[in-house]
Amino acid sequence: MITVRPMTSADTDAAGEILLGAFSQVYRQRGHASPFPNIESAVWLARAYLDLDPTGCAIADSPMGPVGVGFVHVRGLVASIGPLAARPGAPRGVGRALLAHLEAVATGTRSFRLFQDAFNPDSFGLYAREGYEIRDVAPYLLALELEPPRGTALPGVSRMSPVDLPTISRFDRGHQEADRARDLELLLANGAGLKYEGPRGIGGYLFYRALPSRIVLGPALADDERILCTLIDAVAVSHTGRSAVMRASCAAPRVLRHALARGFRVDHLGNLMVKGDVRIPSTQLYALFPESL
Repeated sequence: MITVRPMTSADTDAAGEILLGAFSQVYRQRGHASPFPNIESAVWLARAYLDLDPTGCAIADSPMGPVGVGFVHVRGLVASIGPLAARPGAPRGVGRALLAHLEAVATGTRSFRLFQDAFNPDSFGLYAREGYEIRDVAPYLLALELEPPRGTALPGVSRMSPVDLPTISRFDRGHQEADRARDLELLLANGAGLKYEGPRGIGGYLFYRALPSRIVLGPALADDERILCTLIDAVAVSHTGRSAVMRASCAAPRVLRHALARGFRVDHLGNLMVKGDVRIPSTQLYALFPESL
């Protein structure tokens, strides 16, 4: 008997334990490092998502206690789901019950999107049975040491400030359907942003966070691949030698090749899976926080 209910602040420790256990098991079985290095990082994510989207956080219970956790982020007509996790050893049906609950929370949206790790056949089977289709292959890229370009002149690139956010948000909405204004504000408040301005105004942006262990790039969006490559170069110049991660898109092959030249390698592949209709920009880096945006 599995029941799904909204998460409360009292559930965040249990949610963190489920996230850590589920992802550590699946990733390590396939030879990858877990996205959660410790319990603190998993609990932090649960608390951060509860603050960001309190109605979009869910716990699955069974007679043995909490056995699953999931999140949905509703942004206008688009809802992004993830992460979704079941405690190792949990009864069958936890993932499906959580997915149904999260989709019900986002009733009224036109589409759902999520990332699925390509090395995980179980999650692919779940999402495919529930009507999700692959719309993009999104490699997770890791650089042990960022390598700068030969030249340091990056015309058109400058640091973003809070006064730029309305313009950046309008640019973002002009390329895709999710309303990410409050996410971009949060990302800038907790990290940094770069913008590219050309003769016609804003042509691209990139947000990043300089954490103690690595630089997290994304989200980013640009009118063309050349601009996005230039924005990635700007991060490589200012953080040469640092470790970095980002989730790219196979729809922008020039950006992928350029990232490899900056020291990135493909850690693993992910699939952007979509249920419903959604417009997906061809030149972007996907957000790692909030997931799937």
